[in-house]
Amino acid sequence: MSSASERQARRVQRYYRWLDGISFYRERRAAGEAVHPVHRALADPEGGPPSPLVIHRLMLEGVTLPEAPRVLDAGCGYGATMLDLAPRLGGDWTGLTLSPEQAARGNAALARAGLAERVRVQVQSYDAPPAGPFDLIYGIESLIHSADPAATLTGLARQLSPGGHLLVVDDMPEPGLPPEPAERLAQFKRYWRCPVAPDRAGWITALRASGLDLVGERDLNPLLQVRGMAQVAPRLAEVRNRSWLARLLGLGVRAEAEIGGLLLESLQTEGWVHYRLLVARKPA
Repeated sequence: MSSASERQARRVQRYYRWLDGISFYRERRAAGEAVHPVHRALADPEGGPPSPLVIHRLMLEGVTLPEAPRVLDAGCGYGATMLDLAPRLGGDWTGLTLSPEQAARGNAALARAGLAERVRVQVQSYDAPPAGPFDLIYGIESLIHSADPAATLTGLARQLSPGGHLLVVDDMPEPGLPPEPAERLAQFKRYWRCPVAPDRAGWITALRASGLDLVGERDLNPLLQVRGMAQVAPRLAEVRNRSWLARLLGLGVRAEAEIGGLLLESLQTEGWVHYRLLVARKPA
């Protein structure tokens, strides 16, 4: 792992330590959830209610897995995706997070579900992944934190089995943004600790450079539950005004996370950022 990747891993680890420590994600945990998915809800194309679990079904459409797959979740948060999919798909699952709090809560939830023998959360960077081969590797809203996405994908692709799939689900800005949305994007990247945030073409180029074939993609923006700038502006102003001193002192991580999320909503509503799924396959 490069020195830049190591520095970024420490930066992201501090970020989530703050958010986990002040219960930012616990507040967003729905009643009855073992652990909350740290990714956004989508409208269900099949008519069900909007849910963070919808992406789990959509990302696996057309992906063929063996009877007992070996799976790597590259940036698993509290392990909610594995908790949802592993009971249905079987196999052996490993989730990676930089947050000890997320790992502890995720492993406790997996143990309560009776999955601990074959599903686990490890405190480990996806830039130094465990040895494969894996039949499926995915990153949901996690790979955007990479300091070098091309190197990250190359490292993950090495651990894929022949015929295995690598899925990227993330926010991808449009190229050539005008100055005003470009400034909002820069603020989002800074507040969410996303130094590069490639566009669609950048991700596809990196996937192909890692030896993978792009076999599917989907623009998920039509399924997002987001608001435009006019709707988020009052809350944005409130959080900025209330937190300016904390942010100046480096103590405003919670406020930064919320500001970044509000800015991202506005960019998605206006079409400057698209939430996309890319499906790549390693040649057999």
